[in-house]
Amino acid sequence: MDDFRVKPRSARQIEDTALAWRDALSVSAAWAPDVVRLIEIELPKLLKLPFALVVRPNEEMEDAEAYTEFNPAHIAVRASVYSLARKYDGRSRMTLAHELGHLVMHVSDGPRPRATAKLRSELRPFESAEWQANKFASLFLMPEHIVRQFASVGELVANCKVSNQAASIRFNEVGHIRPEPECAVELTERLKAIVPPNSKPRLVP
Repeated sequence: MDDFRVKPRSARQIEDTALAWRDALSVSAAWAPDVVRLIEIELPKLLKLPFALVVRPNEEMEDAEAYTEFNPAHIAVRASVYSLARKYDGRSRMTLAHELGHLVMHVSDGPRPRATAKLRSELRPFESAEWQANKFASLFLMPEHIVRQFASVGELVANCKVSNQAASIRFNEVGHIRPEPECAVELTERLKAIVPPNSKPRLVP
């Protein structure tokens, strides 16, 4: 896979970028935003430069599922991947989110000479364009505030429409914090109303 060196970005910086774009695209609380619609229709309204999502026949894309170019700015996607993403296929949605990451993070990073095999082996993750785009895709489709609403990898897969592999990695990153049942939340709120906030709990004999 081609890679190139870009401006170093930490996971926290990429997370901030992903959350900012979810907010700008008005999908902050969405479990499974329609990535195709966001890139094809909503994104051009926000960008300060001409942009298009270009769907190409499979044979024209050779081995590539999608790629991003900056002059002029566009994301090219294999027709089969585009079709699957419209059906909420997890892998295809991640592919498009990955390219969105390239577009919003790397357009201003200057010349992007492709990395040789030697350079790829020397690239540190936080300065690798591919690592950054992968991290962006994961954080865009599965931000922490969404992941914490689910109690298992299976729930994350079903509700966020991502692959099992991607969900497993992200679920483990965030940690397994099971959501409180509604009855427990209701009981907690009732207790807060009854018990003064600074009082110590007492055991009832």
